[in-house]
Amino acid sequence: MPEVTLRMARQQDAAAMTVLQRASWLAAYGEVLGADLLDSLSPSVHLQLWRKRLGGHDPRPMLVCVQDVVVGLLYWQHQEGDIGPEAHIRALYLHPAHWRRGHGKRLWQAVAMQMRRAGYERVSLWLLAGNRVGQGFYLRRGFRFDGTERTLSQQGRPCLQQKMSRDL
Repeated sequence: MPEVTLRMARQQDAAAMTVLQRASWLAAYGEVLGADLLDSLSPSVHLQLWRKRLGGHDPRPMLVCVQDVVVGLLYWQHQEGDIGPEAHIRALYLHPAHWRRGHGKRLWQAVAMQMRRAGYERVSLWLLAGNRVGQGFYLRRGFRFDGTERTLSQQGRPCLQQKMSRDL
C-alpha cells in the first residue's frame, strides 16, 4: 500500500501545486467553464500565485502526498463572515487520478482540526455552480448552501458561485 502523508506546503512545492491545481480544474470545471478557457489560463500566473501565497502570513496550504508526490491541497484564510470571523476555504484540489480514495476526507479532517485549534467555529467556501464532484464532497462533509450567490467573470464568461458553510 502506498504511503500517504499530510504536511504543510513549502515554497518548493509551488510547481507541484500548480500542476495539481490545473489537472483538478480541468477535470472538475471542464464541462462547466469549457476546457478552452481553462487551457488559456497561464501556468506561470498560477505558479506565481502559489509562490506569493507560500511567502505570506496566512495559514500555509496543507498537502496530501502519496509516496512524497503532492496529490492534494487545501488552502484557507481568515475572513469576516456575516456573523463574525470564520475560516474560508480558498482552494481544495485533488489530482483527479486520486479522487474517491479518501485523500480529500483525510485532508479535510486535518485542516478542520487546524481551524478549530485556531479558534474558528465556522467555515465557508464558494462553489462554482455545476461542480458536481465538489458539491458532493462538501455535502458529505456537512456543508450546506446558505442561499448566497455571486457571479464572477472569467475571461468574459460569467461564473456563478454559490456559498456553502458549516459549523466546525
